[in-house]
Formats: sequence, C-alpha cells, structure tokens
Amino acid sequence: MPLVSVLWGLTLLTVLSLSLSWSGSVSYSLAHNGIEQAGLNTLVEAGVNAAIDGLLETNAERRWRADGSLNKIDFNGTQIGIRVQDELGRIDLNQTDEAMLSSLLQSAGLDVQAAGSLTDKIVDWRTATSLKHLNGAKDRDYASRNAAYHPRNGPFQSVGELLLVMDMTPAIFERIAPALTVHSGRQFVDPQLAPREVLRVLPGMSAQSAEAAIAARDGGRANSGLVEGNPMTVLRGRAFTIRTEFTFASRMVEGDVAIRLTENPQQPYWVLSWTTR
Repeated sequence: MPLVSVLWGLTLLTVLSLSLSWSGSVSYSLAHNGIEQAGLNTLVEAGVNAAIDGLLETNAERRWRADGSLNKIDFNGTQIGIRVQDELGRIDLNQTDEAMLSSLLQSAGLDVQAAGSLTDKIVDWRTATSLKHLNGAKDRDYASRNAAYHPRNGPFQSVGELLLVMDMTPAIFERIAPALTVHSGRQFVDPQLAPREVLRVLPGMSAQSAEAAIAARDGGRANSGLVEGNPMTVLRGRAFTIRTEFTFASRMVEGDVAIRLTENPQQPYWVLSWTTR
C-alpha cells in the first residue's frame, strides 16, 4: 500500500510538471506573437501616416496621387511600399446599377446569363423589399439551401460580405473585389482615379485603353490622381484605402487600411477597416 501511494504521488508530480511546462510554453508563445503583431502594426501605421501626410501636402509637386500609384519610404531601416486608392475610383457595391455589376462579373469570366443571375442575387441582398428579381434570392431561397443566415436586405457593410451571397464563389470574389468598395457613397466612379479592374468595365473602355490610361499615369502624362486646390478642404469626408507592403520576420506582409479624412487637424482621419495578411 505504501508503494502504491508513492507511485501515485510520483505520477501527480509528473503530471503537474508537464502541465507547468506546457503552460509556460503557451505563455511564451502568446507573448512572442503579441510582440510580433505589435511590431507589424507599427509598420502598417507608419505607412498610413506617411500616406496621410502625402495626401495633405500643400506643395502640389510633392503631393501624393490617390490612384494606386506606388510610393516608397524607409521606416527605421524597413522599406515600405505604399499605395493610396481614392474610393471614388472604385465601384460602390451599394450604389452602382445592375449594368455595372453585370459588366464587372463578365470581366471576371462569367457569361452574360450567369453574370445577370448573380447580379440579381447581389441586388436582392442589398434591397430592403421582400420582392426579388427574376434570378434573385431572398430569405426563403437561402432557407431552402439550409443556409445558416438570411440576406441582409440592406446595404453591404463590407466588400467581404459578398462571399455570403448565394452562388458567389471565392474565385469570382477574388477577381472582382479589387474593383469594389462600400465607402464612396456614389453611383458613378471617377475614371481618373479608377484602378485597371474598374477601367476595363467602364462604358467605352477596353482592356487596351485601360492599360493605356494606366501607362499615362505611370509616365506622369496625366494629373489623374492628383488633388487640385487645398487638400484639407477638398479631401475632407473622402475615403481612401492605403495599402502597405513590406518584409517582416522573413515574410512579405500586405496591410489594407481604409480611412476617412476629417477636417480636424488633431484627428485627421477615422479608421474604417484594418486588415493584414
């Protein structure tokens, strides 16, 4: 009996030792990950602040363009690539018409019929009425597929919400997402600020003319992405997505931060969304 008690005691000590060792390992891992994430966020924030300064530069010759052009800075020895995209150059998912949505989906490889069907479902998702389009989908249709959710029946809150729309696939989403926004609040896009994914689907534009427009920007033959006038006055209330690209911990990192400029010099912008990958 004493021998059994001793063995039982040794077993308990072994389990306790292993538990403490595992707990310490987890704590170290969590602390390390937290420090790494903080360092990564610092670099993203540095890129965002540089972009804001560039947009609000009073000297027009040094002012950053907002059409996705590449800028580079050095932050404490880390090279950061920064692209600023004015959301007025993107298609607003909540404001654009069906023709533009269909054209965008066709540019992603869908035929006319499939693009029209998916367009109906996208519009039905954002529309409050219970009536649905010919090939659309409302609450009953999602329920019939045993979906764990219903359509919002209201404005999209993010571009990523498109993945919940019936018949939307990750492959289609990846092709059209760069052209979309929920932050412009306008039905039409500004072609002088539009990325190539948008230019290609604008009326009267082709893939060739879209590339020519991009080349003209890159060659400095157009002031397309340059804000005229006092930037603090002109840009207040406008939304931008700032993409940062840099190497961190031996891997390439991309950060996308959507912001809206204010007229308050003490707090020049609000963060609308922040993602890193």
